[in-house]
Amino acid sequence: MFDARFYMVEALRALDPGRFADDLYFKFGSQGNFSLFTKLYLPLLRLFGVGATALILTIAGQLLWLFGVFRLARTLVGGQSMWLSVAMVVGMLNVYPGGFGYGESFLTARLFAEAMAMLGLSWLPSRPFWAIALLGLSAAFHPLMALPAMALAFVYLALGRPLWWAVIGAGAGLFAVLGLAGVAPFFNLFRTIDPQWFAIIKVRCPQCLLSEWPADGIQQALVLAAWTGVALVMVGPAHRRFLIATLLVGVGGLACTFLGGDLAHNVLVVQIQSWRSMWLLQLVSRIYTPLIFIAVIARTSFDSPRVGSMLAMGMVLVSSATRLARYPNSADFTFVSVAIMAAALAVMAIHLLMGPQHRRIALLSALAGLALIPLTLSHWDRRSPWIRYVESPDPPPKELTTLLPEGKSVYWESGLEMLWLRMRHASYFSCDQGTGVMFYRKTAMAYKSRSESFWPLRTGDFTQLDTCASLDPSPRPERNRTGLQRLCIREPGLDYVVLTAPLDGATPKIWNAPVHFQDVQSSTGNYFARMADRFYIYTCADLR
Repeated sequence: MFDARFYMVEALRALDPGRFADDLYFKFGSQGNFSLFTKLYLPLLRLFGVGATALILTIAGQLLWLFGVFRLARTLVGGQSMWLSVAMVVGMLNVYPGGFGYGESFLTARLFAEAMAMLGLSWLPSRPFWAIALLGLSAAFHPLMALPAMALAFVYLALGRPLWWAVIGAGAGLFAVLGLAGVAPFFNLFRTIDPQWFAIIKVRCPQCLLSEWPADGIQQALVLAAWTGVALVMVGPAHRRFLIATLLVGVGGLACTFLGGDLAHNVLVVQIQSWRSMWLLQLVSRIYTPLIFIAVIARTSFDSPRVGSMLAMGMVLVSSATRLARYPNSADFTFVSVAIMAAALAVMAIHLLMGPQHRRIALLSALAGLALIPLTLSHWDRRSPWIRYVESPDPPPKELTTLLPEGKSVYWESGLEMLWLRMRHASYFSCDQGTGVMFYRKTAMAYKSRSESFWPLRTGDFTQLDTCASLDPSPRPERNRTGLQRLCIREPGLDYVVLTAPLDGATPKIWNAPVHFQDVQSSTGNYFARMADRFYIYTCADLR
């Protein structure tokens, strides 16, 4: 589920704004204010409910994304290498520097924005105005993901016709005028993040600041830039213009983040997250990898197309095995995933290595490849029983709505999805609700205050991710009645606290869930699951 919950709750809020008016995620503004994506949800939600809507849009988004990557690969490297390029993009680890991944397995606006960006870039050499129109549509879904693609398109056009540099300059001037006129979000170009706000962003959203990236993130960015540079030298002059534009935008995005964010603390620079140019740099470098191998082998006495293709497929297989070893408990990528990937690569290898005299074997391998499709589809839906329960169209259990009345504020330990999606209820606090701290200062301050209030209870939110750690870790643990009482006194607006384990000295009401609660966490880079089937409900009014 991950970030999918944010887009779904944006749509639920659009259907009934009053239910989420006091939710920390919406209280001071949300990221949905800059996207039209959740408009797609509304007619489907009215007809099918949360679970079916998510499945329909996820399938549509992934199909559109695959179409986009096929179209872009065909434009850049041609039909002969297209399949290998797509295998590189899909088969290798999709996480780019900064910690996000392209072509995500769950439903987000990024999935659709990336798809339309790739389609737009695929038309750039032949139909530039259609390309810009598609990139504009991509920006309407997710401006931050579309921005690098738009920059790439304009730089590409300017490298061909210098007149476009004037267009770029005029656009920059227009943004400055809009900022001076106080038009959101451009007015943030003339604002600076104060030290308190900046300290919160550093902890909760470190990906927005280059100086907070881990060493392996910097190394990955350097490798991507170097790999794209190798492609620039090796694959021939026909590809040079696009690769130069990609490299300039990729490296320029990092430079903009460091100079404008890390050093200048500029609000708009931090918010536009220009480091996201890494998704395009990684995507394009993967698309060109087979051509790099073929170009290198061509300088030897080997059969360059076949050997280069085998090297590319070997790289995909090694990457898949490494990913499985690095994240052995990941729900998205399992041993079955590696097996399916290996079988698909074997089918491709047979077609590459077998000559015309082995048509029967090639036909059998093609049929075997078709047989992989239903096997892959059978492992596509990886939702846990808890998530299926949360996304059910059935109304919430009556005994639970009795214990947690509508209109009362609730904190549910690691249970944001239950409150948002099944109960349609506002959440008082969670780590996930801090995702917008770089966009709204008031959200950041409220998140910090509530985080400090809940920290002594050491609830599951603080171990969910490395970025969920308390901003002030000095208070000692108090997971008992005293700690709960102090929380309720410090937070007068909090009515109910739902925990996954009982507290010493306090008497709760208990709700027994019909399915096991499972919370997958990834603190310190390792995946692990917290399980529970009983929830302990405490009333703050009894403790104040």
